[in-house]
Amino acid sequence: MKDIFQNNRFRFLASVLLLGNAFLLPITADEAYYFSWSRDLSLGYYDHPPLVAWMMGAVSAEYLRVPFLMLALAFVLLGKERSIGKLIFIPGVHLFLGGALPDTLMIITGFMVLHSFRKWANSRNLVNAVVLGVCIAALGYSKFHGILLIFALAVGYWHLRKEWTLYIAIGIAFVLLMPYLWWQMSMDWVTFRYHFSGRFGSANIYTLLEYIGFGALLWWPLVLFFRQLPMWGRVLIVSSVLLFGWGAYNGSAEVHWLLVFMWLVPALELPDSKRTRNVAYLIAMLHALVWVPSIRDVLSLNDHFREEVREINSKENVVFLDAYQDAALYELATGKESYSLSHPGIRTSQYNLQPYPFDGEEVVVYNRMGMGKPYFEGPFSTVRETLYDLTNLHYEWEGWSLRFDASEVPQGYYWILYTYVDGIEQGRERLCPGTEMPNVVFKAGTDQFLTLEKNWMPSGLWIPLP
Repeated sequence: MKDIFQNNRFRFLASVLLLGNAFLLPITADEAYYFSWSRDLSLGYYDHPPLVAWMMGAVSAEYLRVPFLMLALAFVLLGKERSIGKLIFIPGVHLFLGGALPDTLMIITGFMVLHSFRKWANSRNLVNAVVLGVCIAALGYSKFHGILLIFALAVGYWHLRKEWTLYIAIGIAFVLLMPYLWWQMSMDWVTFRYHFSGRFGSANIYTLLEYIGFGALLWWPLVLFFRQLPMWGRVLIVSSVLLFGWGAYNGSAEVHWLLVFMWLVPALELPDSKRTRNVAYLIAMLHALVWVPSIRDVLSLNDHFREEVREINSKENVVFLDAYQDAALYELATGKESYSLSHPGIRTSQYNLQPYPFDGEEVVVYNRMGMGKPYFEGPFSTVRETLYDLTNLHYEWEGWSLRFDASEVPQGYYWILYTYVDGIEQGRERLCPGTEMPNVVFKAGTDQFLTLEKNWMPSGLWIPLP
């Protein structure tokens, strides 16, 4: 028994960490958001490919993490003990919680691609090519960042480009991904437009330096042993730093995006010493501290769980203002339908692709902006209002005149003009009642939108100025 434990100490430790994360941490706002997708299964969703929602669709809310936990545990049990030890040794890997997230699927399917690619490279037969194609498609259905691994392998193994079975694998992956690409095309490539333009703000060199510095701290062994990595590994690091650095410079990059570096960790030549093992144990123990609620509070990690949303108890129609994660958490906690209203320029979400469920009905709008009556002593205030979905308002521009059917605009709505520069709001101007024709003046060098609002409540209608 002692020998079994010593030969599997890191496998056991990784399993404990995954089980602790699954059962001792509350459901995060992101997980609740993805679970809200699973209530309406589709070929695609606003933010990410659909695999995360498809997996959640197989379970109820109480067990939403179970499919992801089982997948992560299988990865740990089937992986090499030495590689699992390396993963635990590196601090950045501990961003991988095994949660119900696209990142979990991306990491595991990425390792599947690496494994199947090595088998194909060693024996370039048709069977291995088919398996590789299926694994590439699984990675594509997980998260877009997986394309970095495909690019790195293409550059690192460029000498294999003339192997005909490689194109069989590429063709199979493309065919399997066609339904998702068709959905994107039918939705005007909404996810791509969001990731490459919709989420950026103003440029800031300090956010770039902070991102690179924090990333280097979390993944320092990759910096230290960069020259020892295989060609594809070096390409993965450089391309990731360039892409994510561009996002950080433009005000939109997440630290957990660097989880793509996990694919490189097994290739590192780390010393198998007692000191290395002790560091891995220490990092694992530090990770386990986040299971303690008071420590999470000190580290400001409880912001990801938003317990205040779970305290909302209402028999009325509930919607949230500029807070898609709040709406998703409310749906998860209560089983009731909700919605997130959003203003122009605010981060959009899957709710923007869904019809407003309470059209013409009275709702209670929960917001964190102090609008209306305070909801007990928490961060929310509430406004009671009857709101409409005006996204399908028929209109057309004749020169600078907006033509529309005034009978389609409910009473109480006003035309509002928003002006943005580099994603930052420069002005909000109330023009006239919604039944009248707005008179707008275009400002060069800006992005301007017309919308209809009722007492600062959005209608879902965004009209860019011509």
